Amino acid sequence: MTLSLAYISQGKLFLKYQDAPVQEVESQFGLTVQERKLRMERNKAWKPRGLQEMMLPPGLKAQLQQQPESVVGVEITSLCQGDTEQLLYALNAGDVGGIFLFQPKRQREDRLFHTADFQVGHLNYDRDRKLIACTTNYQTGISNIAVMQIDAPRPREVTEGDSIDLAPRWVLGKEKALVYQSAGIGRDHQGYVSDRAPFTIEKLDFEKQDVLTLASDPKSDLLSPQLDADGWLYYIRRPYSARQRSFNFLQFLKEIFLIPGRLLHAIFQWLNFFSQIYTGKPLMNAVTKQKIEQKQLQAWGEWVTPEMLRDRNLDEPDAPSLVPKTWQLVRQRTQGVPEILAEGVLSYDLAADGTVIYSNGSAIYMLSPNGSRERVLVGNWIEGVALLQP
Repeated sequence: MTLSLAYISQGKLFLKYQDAPVQEVESQFGLTVQERKLRMERNKAWKPRGLQEMMLPPGLKAQLQQQPESVVGVEITSLCQGDTEQLLYALNAGDVGGIFLFQPKRQREDRLFHTADFQVGHLNYDRDRKLIACTTNYQTGISNIAVMQIDAPRPREVTEGDSIDLAPRWVLGKEKALVYQSAGIGRDHQGYVSDRAPFTIEKLDFEKQDVLTLASDPKSDLLSPQLDADGWLYYIRRPYSARQRSFNFLQFLKEIFLIPGRLLHAIFQWLNFFSQIYTGKPLMNAVTKQKIEQKQLQAWGEWVTPEMLRDRNLDEPDAPSLVPKTWQLVRQRTQGVPEILAEGVLSYDLAADGTVIYSNGSAIYMLSPNGSRERVLVGNWIEGVALLQP
C-alpha cells in the first residue's frame, strides 16, 4: 500500500506523494525574514575598525574575520492536512510565528496569521466547519487551546488557566468537540515554573460547554490524543518524571567526588582558550580534533537523555529509535484498558479507515487495520508526521 504523507525533520517540511521522491518545502515567508534580518545587520555593521583591529591578537583577529553572519532560524513546528490538496503548518522565524497554507500543485504559500505575541503550534483542521485548532504558547510557561476560522484574523483561545494544554484534535462526527492533553503547572515563590503534573487527556464539548477527562495515569504522560469514529482513543504513553525529586545521598557523594575532575577540565579549557587567541593554536591538537557531536532531542517539552536511550529499539541499525521503548502508542475504549500498538513512538497520525503512521525519529512506519506493519521511509530526526488523504 502506498501512502501520501508529510513530515517535519529538524524544523524542515517534507512531502512524500506515494511512489514519488521526497520533496522539501521552503517557506518564502521564512526566507524573507532571514534576508531582512541580514540586511539590517549589514547596515548596522561597524566596518572601519582601524587601530583597535590592529591591536587584536592574531588568533582573535582571524576568528573575527572568519565569523559567519548570523541567520534567523526558520523552524516549522507543526503540520496538518487542510482542504483538498492543501497543507497547513505553523512556523517560527525569530520572534515572529504564524500559520501558513501551502498548495503543493501551485507551489504557493499563503500567510493566514502571524504574530510576535506568542508561538503557535499543534495544528489540526476540521474540513466540515473550516476550523483550525492550535495551541498558543507563552513565555510565562502556559499553553492554551485556540480555534480560528481559516479566513479569521487571529486564533481565539478556548482554554485558560495556569496549565499546559497541547495537541488539540477535532473529534470525528457531528459533535463539535476537541480532545487534547493537559497538565497543571506549579510555580516557585518567584513565579517561575518549578514542576508540572502528568499530562491527562481531556475532551472539550463546545455545545455543552463542558470539559471531561477521558484518560489519566498518575505514573504516565498521555500525549497527542486522537479519537476515531468508532470510539477508540489513541495516544502516546510515556513514563512521568517530576522535576522536583527527593534528596539522593549517593548521588550527592558522586557529585562531590567529580568536583576535582571538573575543576581541572575547566582550568585546561581556560588555558586552551588563551592559547588559541594569542597563538592561533590549541594546547593539544589531539584534544581539539576529537570533536564528538552529541545531538539532543526535545519532545513534548522534555529532553531525551542518554540514560533514557539505553532502553530503545535497535532492531533496525539504519533506523534506530530516538526515544525509549517506554514511549508507547496505545489505544483504548473510553475508560477502558490500554492496548499497546507500537513501542518507541515519537509522533503519529490516524486515518479515517484506521490506518496509523508513526515515527520513531529515524523512520516512518504504517500500521494497517489488520495489524500488519510496514516501513515507509527512513529519515533523520523526524519530529512530526501527517497523512495526506483524499
